[in-house]
Amino acid sequence: MSQTKKVSRKDIAKMSFVEFLRAAKEPYRRLFSYLRPYRGRFYLGILFGALFGVVQGILIFDVQFVAGAVFPDGKPNLPEKVAAWAPWLAQLGVSPTLGHVLLICATIPLLMGLRGLCGYLNSYCMLWVSVRVLDDIRTAVFRHTLSQAMEFFNRAKAGDLVQTVFNQTRIAQQALTTISGDIVKQPISILSALVVLFVIDWRFTLVSFIIFPLCLLPVVIVAKKVRKAGAREEEEATQLMVVMSEAFAGIRVVKTHAREDFESERFNAANMKIMQFIMRWRKAMEMAGPMVETVASFGVAMALVWAWHFDLGFKKFIALNGGMVLLYPPFKALSRIHLTMQKCLAATTKVFELLERKPAIQDAPNAKPLGRVRGEVRFDEVSFSYGSDKAAVHGVELAIPAGSTCALVGASGAGKTTMLALLQRLYDVQAGRITIDGADIREVTQASLRENIATVNQDIFLFHDTIANNIRYGRLDATSAEIESAAKQAYAHDFIVAQPQGYETIIGDKGCLLSGGQQQRLSIARALLKNAPILLLDEATSALDSESERQIQAALDTLTEGRTVIAIAHRLSTILHAQQIVAMDHGRIVDVGPHADLYARSPVYRRLYDLQFNQPLAEPAAAPVSSAS
Repeated sequence: MSQTKKVSRKDIAKMSFVEFLRAAKEPYRRLFSYLRPYRGRFYLGILFGALFGVVQGILIFDVQFVAGAVFPDGKPNLPEKVAAWAPWLAQLGVSPTLGHVLLICATIPLLMGLRGLCGYLNSYCMLWVSVRVLDDIRTAVFRHTLSQAMEFFNRAKAGDLVQTVFNQTRIAQQALTTISGDIVKQPISILSALVVLFVIDWRFTLVSFIIFPLCLLPVVIVAKKVRKAGAREEEEATQLMVVMSEAFAGIRVVKTHAREDFESERFNAANMKIMQFIMRWRKAMEMAGPMVETVASFGVAMALVWAWHFDLGFKKFIALNGGMVLLYPPFKALSRIHLTMQKCLAATTKVFELLERKPAIQDAPNAKPLGRVRGEVRFDEVSFSYGSDKAAVHGVELAIPAGSTCALVGASGAGKTTMLALLQRLYDVQAGRITIDGADIREVTQASLRENIATVNQDIFLFHDTIANNIRYGRLDATSAEIESAAKQAYAHDFIVAQPQGYETIIGDKGCLLSGGQQQRLSIARALLKNAPILLLDEATSALDSESERQIQAALDTLTEGRTVIAIAHRLSTILHAQQIVAMDHGRIVDVGPHADLYARSPVYRRLYDLQFNQPLAEPAAAPVSSAS
């Protein structure tokens, strides 16, 4: 795949016309490559565009012919043939001369209708193709964005991504519609009109070439303004999307801090900037039309002088001026192609930059699917950092037997969450390796690896969808009975059936219509439904009250049977009877063992426990019984 050279908006604004064409070549070549699956309809549209141009040339010649039949210097001279062509006219009482004129004049609406039909079919075919190209590009960009590793999303702005996937792909499609619709139709329209004009009066047409290059001067004058305004408009549109997405995503923070006015002012400031640049862009675009028309009016005046001086005759004058009028729209359309391309280059370039970005985490060329595993997990001298000098985990050596429960404890920043992320291959280890049943997770496909792992996170995410579909996300082919069974195991069934539409109730953005405990139970039901051999719990009962916690704990006890469980525990009471507890500090494992042994020998673990319970442990057996969480 060829690489699209990165072009910034500022670069585009400073480019000369030649530099712009060079910069636009590659992204627009890539854009037109998406036409390949639809080339049949595309070529059909091109054909209708070419026919439009040909008919336009014939129309100019027909105007001269009709003028010769209607006005005194071109009286009809073959009325007798009309009687032979259309004897029915005589039956209607129409004289041959009048019939001759009627038939000839009818050719103008006939040709105009044919020209309009060809123009419509050209526009329809091009729009049909461009809409499907938009769908292909937008889907490709969205899918490719989702394939990026977590480090990409950690740095990217959600609003910027939405702007690229939705709006900038649309701008690319608009460019494709404009360019592909006019690239053949307009030049052929101009060429056919010029050929007919040369046939009618080559001297007059030759002189007209002095005027038409002058008509292009306004386009050159406003081009730079269009480049600058169009580039800045896209930049500010991205900022507007960022402001909106952040305000909506953080609405609870906005509300609790009473910052609605502040966010509205941020939005208004960004929106006003967009409006300013839209106005500049539109003013520059619209300025070109009147300037071209003014220059063209001098051509009309010159044509009148020419007609008087050379005694052209009325039919020639009508045909020549009609031809010049018909030449104006194609020239205007071609001038707008350049302006449209300038505005769209930044958007098109950004789209292909994103498509060319390779995900940091990719399947190895020889990666194999990982079947259902037993669940033996090993960390072999694993080290990883998030780009800073300080390692998030360093030299981690840990073996977790299949079917056992392992709890990770430690202060914030100890590396617990990083270990779960590395196991799911959301990030790749920088040293060492992680294996499941002896297989290095970098040598199996990501999809098959993650199908073997179910997660219940402390930060719950639920979709703006039905309760049933949120649970079904754990296994997309699950039946309604299986979804209900998982909900019952998660002690969620009772509150679900109490909802207005039961399992079909829409729960709002991020599940905002449910309580925190209800959201957590749906998340647990989703993990139960997935039925994976490895279960990762990030304080799965953190959002539950005491009664709900006991219910969920019982469900988790059932769920963990025969499965490998790795739990991050902030409340030590939930993991006291795990087979092994891993005490971590500053990215390192300081000790591993059951609770009683760790409390006796590990200062790190003892400090965590004493701080939480505010007293030393008297008897380990007095702790609540739990297998995981």
